[in-house]
Amino acid sequence: MLELENPIWAALSSAQQHFNIPTGAARRYPADVAPFCAVAEQGVPLSAEDLAGIPDGSYYFLGPMPALPEGWLLQPLSGVLQMVYEGGLVAAPESSMIRVLAANDPAMVELTNIAFPGYFRPRTGEMGQYAGIHDGGSRLVALSGERMDLGHMREVSAVCTHPEFTGRGYARQLVEFIMHGMQQQGVRPMLHVGAANARAQALYRSMGYVATRELPHARLICPG
Repeated sequence: MLELENPIWAALSSAQQHFNIPTGAARRYPADVAPFCAVAEQGVPLSAEDLAGIPDGSYYFLGPMPALPEGWLLQPLSGVLQMVYEGGLVAAPESSMIRVLAANDPAMVELTNIAFPGYFRPRTGEMGQYAGIHDGGSRLVALSGERMDLGHMREVSAVCTHPEFTGRGYARQLVEFIMHGMQQQGVRPMLHVGAANARAQALYRSMGYVATRELPHARLICPG
């Protein structure tokens, strides 16, 4: 599955092409949807004109990296492990606590900013279905959803739990809920996780995910 070597490009070329903003030889999501930009293959050149108007530090590349004009930089970040689901059918979790969330629910940004600040934007909820668990009141304490959509495969994303509520199995329940929904649509789940995040990787392996590759990850830095 060659598209998995370049998932952002693949998504913006297929099921999520309605989000695509052409950026010279690159493609990117709107900044308020997702902070990702992609080129078709390693070393594709981008000009200063192509990149004009991109806010400093607001976009990331995952996979193939472009050749940048003078003054622009790619700040290397920790690698990202890609994993694809190889298990069987996933049953919907028997949890009355799970709620499907509105695409514009600001609590999703608040929670994800604790775990991975800057990656979840105000309109990220438009990329797919998101579901969460709340505490006894109205506070969102655990989350999971769908992000990159390649058509026949879709990314499980935004898996996070508030530090005060870890160890209760919320992450597994929410991932199973999202995976079940994907399978009902004939879509195969995949995901990305920090290459150094051994705890999360162990959870996903126990659920039937298999590692495919480690993708390079870098932040785009503007001149000056």
